[in-house]
Amino acid sequence: MFPPAAPLPGKPDPLAGFSYSGPLGGVVSTAYLLVRHPLVWIAMGLVWTLCYSVTTFYAGSIFAVVTSLGTFVALVAAGWLGWQRPWAFGAAAALLGFLGYAAILTGLAVSGVDIDGPDSSIPPSQAAVSLAVNGLFMVAVGALAGFYGGYLRRRLAEPRPGTTRARQR
Repeated sequence: MFPPAAPLPGKPDPLAGFSYSGPLGGVVSTAYLLVRHPLVWIAMGLVWTLCYSVTTFYAGSIFAVVTSLGTFVALVAAGWLGWQRPWAFGAAAALLGFLGYAAILTGLAVSGVDIDGPDSSIPPSQAAVSLAVNGLFMVAVGALAGFYGGYLRRRLAEPRPGTTRARQR
């Protein structure tokens, strides 16, 4: 479904200064890349929080439609900008974004704002489980969207066979 894409031309090795050689090399190298490039996933996570909050609080409006697209675009952009491990940057942006959204919901609930509608009351344990499951789902969507963003960037950076022949003539 996704043939392997070539490495980005002109980009250095993202793990050039990495020297860990233990049993969890993949996990540690992913954390290393996220720590070295925090602006990418933090910025996209904040954009995701804003868009998802508007989508939730203004459900049924045109703002919700536009911002629901914005949530996905933010995660794809995290993968595009975090080309070193796009799936990890997308998942990190989604995790941070969802934690921000959960903090907003918790703050509203603690301050007494009725967030579940005027005629219903959700027990706190059920709300916590629902929020946790939704968070796991969003992190999975973030990993997939980030992978797509990185894959798309690599595919667009590949030289096309027809363009090189035309330039040589």
